[in-house]
Amino acid sequence: MPICEICNYVRTEYFHKLSKYSYYLCFSCYTLFLHPKPTQKQINHYYKKYFNYKAGELNEKLIRKRAKVILKNLMNLNLKGKTLFDIGSGYGYFLDEAIKLGISAFGIEPSKTLFTISIKHLIEIIIKNLTFEKYYELNKNKKFDFITLIHTTEHILNPHETIYKAIKLLNPGGILYIETPNLDSHLFNTEKYEYTFLTPPDHIWIFSLKSFQKILKNIPDFKIEKFSTYSYPEHLMGIIKKKFKILSMKSGTITNYQNSNKDHSSNPLLIKEGNKKGGVSDFKYMLFDKFLSPLFTPLLNLGNKGSILELYIKKK
Repeated sequence: MPICEICNYVRTEYFHKLSKYSYYLCFSCYTLFLHPKPTQKQINHYYKKYFNYKAGELNEKLIRKRAKVILKNLMNLNLKGKTLFDIGSGYGYFLDEAIKLGISAFGIEPSKTLFTISIKHLIEIIIKNLTFEKYYELNKNKKFDFITLIHTTEHILNPHETIYKAIKLLNPGGILYIETPNLDSHLFNTEKYEYTFLTPPDHIWIFSLKSFQKILKNIPDFKIEKFSTYSYPEHLMGIIKKKFKILSMKSGTITNYQNSNKDHSSNPLLIKEGNKKGGVSDFKYMLFDKFLSPLFTPLLNLGNKGSILELYIKKK
């Protein structure tokens, strides 16, 4: 079994295979990771040529709303902060919201597709089509008050090195914000092999809070100022529908079972509904989805078991 690169634990366990990619689980730091990892050359080629994030473009309003919350928290944690560096800036919506608040903001995006779209509303001075490794090599003495890794750490080959270098780029009192899928969540515990965020090769890692505690253990001059989790109503609906499928399977109301991928040798049978008699109607699903799930979604976050993990790390 491969050694966990987050905590060096040797007794990791095979978890699941998707196409030609295999995930392993480390119980010591509770991290899910891809093995073997793609090389840096393969990753760079993938983001330059193939990576696309349509969901980000379709959810612009939601991303901008989240950006306002994050930026408010950052500014409260560092009242003197005026400069921001967004690593993996996507379509540039977060940078745009920061600029609206008077922050001097800059970002890098390795995906050629996302970069090309982002510069339609952000000039190229504000965002560059670069990897973080290349940027750091050229600008290691430049400092910022805020640095953000929003759904970025799960994509990078070496999270230890990236987080260490990001903290080095902060001014004293600066804040590093990390947001990423939470392995220690109700969503993962329910979906398991069908987990929403198992998307190789771009998601190399799925972290928990314990993962970051291990990563940060040997990095000096910082403290975790704040951490929390949050979830979207879609996550709650995903959990409910998954639970319903399991119950229906046990009661015999679902009749058509099919494994959707020949390579998923360890995957329990993926279930398709063949008979909805005795099940929850589409109308009831719609009623709960639109009106009730937003009210109940915060319950997923109790005990920091929400779907998305966020950390605010302050440089001393």
